Amino acid sequence: MPIDACELLRTGTTCMEYEEYKSVECYRGREFGISSVVFDYQEELLWSSTHGGHVTSFWGTELNKYTAFQAHNASVRQLQPTLHGVITITDRELRYATRTGLPMLQMGNVPALEEMQALLYHSENALLIGCLNKKLITVDLAFGNITGEMVTRSGICLLKASDQYICCGDVGGQVSFLDPMSLKIEHSYSAHTAGLCDMEVVGHYIVTCGFSQQFGQLCVDDHIQVFDVRANRLLAPSAVTCGIQPMLLKGLTAFAPEVLAVSESGEFQVVNLRGLVTPTTMCVHHVGVDEAVVCTVDVSPSQQCLAFGDSAGVVHLWKAEGDAVLNHNALPSIFADGVESAPYLSLDDDASSVSLAAIPMSCCSNGRLLSDWPVANSKFKRRRNPRSLDPRLFSQMKVSQSVGFLPRPPNMKHNQVPYDLVGEDEPESPMMREENVLSSIPKKYRQVEMKYSKLGVEYFDFAYYNDTEFAGLEIHIPNAYCNCMLQVLYFLEPIRCGVQNHLCARDVCLACELGFLFRMLDRAKGRNCQATNFLRAFRTLKDVGPLGLLISCEEEELSANLGKLIQKWNRFVLQQLNQEMQQYPSIPLAENTPCDSMIEQLFGCQVKTHTCCQCGSKTERTSTELLFSLCYPHTAGSSQKRCSFGSVLEYSICKHQQTHAWCDNCGKYMSTTQQKALCTLPNVLSLNCQVDNEQDREFWKFQQTGGEGGGWVPLSMEVTISDDKALNIVEYRLNACTGSSKHSAASPQKTAMYDLQMVVGYVKEHWMGGSGNLIARIRVGSANHVRKGQEPKTQWYLFNDFVISPIEESSATVFPLEWLTPCILIYVQRGCEQHFDTTITVKCAEAVLIAETHGPRSVHSPATFAPLGITEHLEKGDLVGIDAEFVTVNQEEAEVKCDGTHTTLKPSQMSVARITVVRGKGPLEGTPFIDDYIESSEQVVDYLTEFSGINPGDLDVAVSSKHLTTLKATYLKLLYLLEVGVKFVGHGLKKDFRVINILIPPENVLDTVELFYLPKHRLISLRFLAWYFLGIRIQEDTHDSSEDARTALQLYHRYQELESEKKLTESLHRLYETGRNYNWVIPDKGEVSH
Repeated sequence: MPIDACELLRTGTTCMEYEEYKSVECYRGREFGISSVVFDYQEELLWSSTHGGHVTSFWGTELNKYTAFQAHNASVRQLQPTLHGVITITDRELRYATRTGLPMLQMGNVPALEEMQALLYHSENALLIGCLNKKLITVDLAFGNITGEMVTRSGICLLKASDQYICCGDVGGQVSFLDPMSLKIEHSYSAHTAGLCDMEVVGHYIVTCGFSQQFGQLCVDDHIQVFDVRANRLLAPSAVTCGIQPMLLKGLTAFAPEVLAVSESGEFQVVNLRGLVTPTTMCVHHVGVDEAVVCTVDVSPSQQCLAFGDSAGVVHLWKAEGDAVLNHNALPSIFADGVESAPYLSLDDDASSVSLAAIPMSCCSNGRLLSDWPVANSKFKRRRNPRSLDPRLFSQMKVSQSVGFLPRPPNMKHNQVPYDLVGEDEPESPMMREENVLSSIPKKYRQVEMKYSKLGVEYFDFAYYNDTEFAGLEIHIPNAYCNCMLQVLYFLEPIRCGVQNHLCARDVCLACELGFLFRMLDRAKGRNCQATNFLRAFRTLKDVGPLGLLISCEEEELSANLGKLIQKWNRFVLQQLNQEMQQYPSIPLAENTPCDSMIEQLFGCQVKTHTCCQCGSKTERTSTELLFSLCYPHTAGSSQKRCSFGSVLEYSICKHQQTHAWCDNCGKYMSTTQQKALCTLPNVLSLNCQVDNEQDREFWKFQQTGGEGGGWVPLSMEVTISDDKALNIVEYRLNACTGSSKHSAASPQKTAMYDLQMVVGYVKEHWMGGSGNLIARIRVGSANHVRKGQEPKTQWYLFNDFVISPIEESSATVFPLEWLTPCILIYVQRGCEQHFDTTITVKCAEAVLIAETHGPRSVHSPATFAPLGITEHLEKGDLVGIDAEFVTVNQEEAEVKCDGTHTTLKPSQMSVARITVVRGKGPLEGTPFIDDYIESSEQVVDYLTEFSGINPGDLDVAVSSKHLTTLKATYLKLLYLLEVGVKFVGHGLKKDFRVINILIPPENVLDTVELFYLPKHRLISLRFLAWYFLGIRIQEDTHDSSEDARTALQLYHRYQELESEKKLTESLHRLYETGRNYNWVIPDKGEVSH
């Protein structure tokens, strides 16, 4: 019987009578009982599940069985049909299957997915799961992984979605409204005092039923609670009192706010939420469940059918009077093909056309039939089997359409599987003998595999992995293994300020590049950065290659021991920075420039080496050490001896060793004894752990088993140099603030209290291939939090490239040696920052724009720009147009699968080739004052001439006719413009600044690609915008950065005119309409334009 919507609006009630129509028993339902019944919103189906894990679907109102399959081995907590299949959950397992039962995704025995109770299909691929262990989990169905985890105040038992919020009901009777995007609690209220039974969303009403305590006993409330979201208040319980004790709720229609209330005994009643009393709402119906209990209820999408499931395993269908359907807009269901019966044919009937007698039987000349098979071909031959994968890799397997997919292990080549040549005669062991063996590495310590889209790496969602205000570092750059140590140096306050105060005249200076990087990290609040220019300068140093500090190819990257590599990197970079800051003072272009090197002041300490030869001659030598390497006192045999960390440190610094050395007295190499003694204490004690072999690893394991307060490494220690040069170390393990410093003015270098500030570790499971990854645990102080606009506090953080998360102090010194190897420990002397000036005083002077300080690389360069004159001064807020051109130094690595899909394995590496900046005001507006071609220090594989205008030879010092200069010289000019506070106008500046490797605040960027843009529409090219708004044609033959920068500036002025005339929105709509008409191709000059 059709329902009139106008009648619903007029009367405020459904006016529909239901009658019991049919009951059917589910597969093994009597044994386990029904746990859930749900109508399908896509097809004409009714789904049911049992407490035994069985899922059954019925088609149409006649409840014809459609599919039945075993989904789980435990009780199904909730069932949810979707567009492509059906989702089921138990307390520990999630399964996504097609409507025919074929699994598409299965996640089980995952530590995060425990005590699951409620699920909500949030969007096309996002699934929210509420757990009784006070967690709200977000699962991506497309990739089959957990994308979010939030801790709640109480266990979650119900999840519903409204127009504005996600409604979350907990076991304590509280209902919370969550923001759909951030999942933060916007509002909450207490619905029932002793817990919730059910919750339903009907229009703007939140309806709940539950329990309360009466005379010390748990009782079912005889009324339902109704919360009006628009008015933000609860309605009076007397207005919605039921004639039954409601245990289940289901909304009937959005036109008339009515809800179906069902009791445990099978009674149900229609309740009007506006308090209207009609014959329909006064009537109480009863489902024929006999002695069973109603466990679940649902209302069909057509509102014409009701389904009840009871504990006896029976599904009861009630329908409206007349013809009824489950879903008015149901898609056609797929049914199994019928099997046609073939007519009977006798092979012995001579009259039949298929009789054997009618078929001539030909034989070979030797009398053998052609069907005879040689005996040799019937013998079993064992083939070589491919090498089996480690069973633990299967924990990462994703199933789609009954086919499992595994990520390629790093130690395997693309599309190549090696044979298992060892033990071929041994029978293979069955795979997955150990069920659900997971990696022992916690998720936040693992290396994140970046999924590159066709839009490039700049569209990767880095913000998802970082909820802090500190900046992460990207990993797609060659030799980015040192990201952890860059973060360590950044959070050493004297180093952070010291390298930013260093600005020298060298073309390649590691200290200058480190200062530029730290400037970006200072300005970035939670945004990711990349150390492109620093790593490019690092690769050009002459010593890094012979020292083995470069990873030049993928094979080396997979086999590299990053733990050893980062310790060598630590020693080399400290020495390099110390040398550069001592030998190359800042240039006059920098204002207020200090000249002292902070590296030796921070890390340096005096070490005296006593050498005694066999002949009796003795020598003494004093040197400055920037760091120390730990040595471990291994004992003979397998027995281990407990040692304190302080004793190992003393043994490592004051080493007593036998070695062959040149003796001036004997005139030859002799066996000598060397003894080292520490004369002064450093402000920063840097220690390379040197856990290089299994013996060292076992030593750490043994020492950690007896550690107190979480680890063998102390959080604080007091170091004293006695009068006889002996080293005394007192450890403080429980708290970094325990103990008092005896540092005094009388003996400033004899006693000091050290606090552990940084820990660098190497993450890699030894059974898994690949190189692993490096992480840093850093104790971030109050000054760094205040600089990022946060409350002053001290907190430990884990830096895993661009993944940043807070950790507990107790975990900072714990090293599970199965997957985490200690590499570097850094202790900072308490109060040492007070002895250093940590103010950044160096700023770029205006002279970098007026004079070419570094000198052009090409002698015969044409005048393509006019430098700023003496009377031209840029001020804060001035406009400048900017554009950059790039070349490719590393091609993209991609993989094309058998189905034609294109996957980017490693993005292409771009290098800036030309930077042009034009004036935005004055009589020379639009004239460039910077037009630099950048000398390339790396081999160019593609000049991209069609898009960049750069030709081979333009970047070569020997033959170039362009104004060729270094990247550092041009970078200083942009840095000056940034410090002045000008506003950069350009087109697609996000990528330009990314390749230049400079971070510009959003308020200083005016990007025409975003100004002339309508949401949810395509981005428009500069060439089309110039033709449409300015009536000019650019980029006809090739790209010219001067022309592009000038055009972007003119477009911004046009944008200001349209905005002042309030015609911007109208013009943008006409722009997109014109673009669609011309297919975004500029018409020929003879054609009519817009």
